[in-house]
Order: sequence, then structure tokens, then C-alpha cells
Amino acid sequence: MSDSEQSTNTAEYSYEKTLTGADRLKRVLYVCGVILIMLIPLIVAAVTQLWYVGIVGMPLFVFLGVPLAKFFFRYLQAEYKYTVERSSFKMELIHGKAKPKLLYQTDVRDIEFAAPATEENKQKYNVSDADKTACCWISGSSPDLYMMIFKDGSGKRVLLYFEGCRKALKIMNYYNKNVEVSNDLMH
Repeated sequence: MSDSEQSTNTAEYSYEKTLTGADRLKRVLYVCGVILIMLIPLIVAAVTQLWYVGIVGMPLFVFLGVPLAKFFFRYLQAEYKYTVERSSFKMELIHGKAKPKLLYQTDVRDIEFAAPATEENKQKYNVSDADKTACCWISGSSPDLYMMIFKDGSGKRVLLYFEGCRKALKIMNYYNKNVEVSNDLMH
């Protein structure tokens, strides 16, 4: 297969999750927690009147704490990436610059349906009987929000919400006619 044929059967789309109020609160609490942990040597020194504990411990806590804080902060950032390669669909989660974590993988032919996440489609496809719901979206009110149902490796029906991408959906529609491609997609 030539490179041009391969590129027409492959689509990759990634997007960041929008920060919600709960996400912002987690970030504030995280920063406050990091600051509090770094101040532990000074608090211990003030309580015990052993100031050398603060003098020795503070640089150590800061020296080790800053890189660890940066490392763990990435878990407060969420980016989703899905790839459609021929008849394979793969959804991954990326925290910061970490290696992508595979969330779901299925054959496009095994997808029961994929359609825009409208109230009408939710009733039409009776999404309430899914065993598991996964929200891999920018936000719940995104105009490109899609939903699909498929069976995961354990045989459970998964309702997956994701951001629609025209090229990826067209490839999926080629392999499975139960995939709707909306004309209103932004990407």
C-alpha cells in the first residue's frame, strides 16, 4: 500500500480537557499542599525550638519537593488522543508530557453506533443500558461531542463520549455504516 493510500485510512485527533471548577479547586489544593509540605521543616523547628532542623531540612525539602511537585502536577492536566487506523479505534489519555495511557481499543466494525451526542440520539440509541460510561471530552457542552457504544475486552458495553473529527468519522463510517458523520463538525 502506498503512502497516500495509508494516509487516507489513518486519522489522529488530540484535544485537552477544559478545566472545570473542580479541576481548578484540585490545582489550588495541590499547590497549597506542596507549599505546606515544603514548610514542614520550619514548622517542626518552630514547635521543637530546634532551629537546625529548619536550616538543614528546608533546603532538602525544597530541593526534592520542586521536581516532585512538577512531576505530579501533570496528573492535573488531561489530554485525550484517539487514532483511527483502518478499522481500528484507539483512545488514549495523556497526562502532561507523559507517555500516553491506552484507555480503549476496539475494531470499528464492533461499534454498535457512533453519533452526535444529542438528546434525540441518546433516546434513539437507548444509551442508558451501557454497563460503563467514559467521558473523554473537552466539555459536556462541546458542539463536536459524539458518543458511541462498543464492547471492551471484558465484554462490557462501554458508552464513550468523545470529540468528533470529520476525517476520523469518515474512516470509521467506511468500515461501519452505523457511524454517523455530522456536517456541523468544526474539525
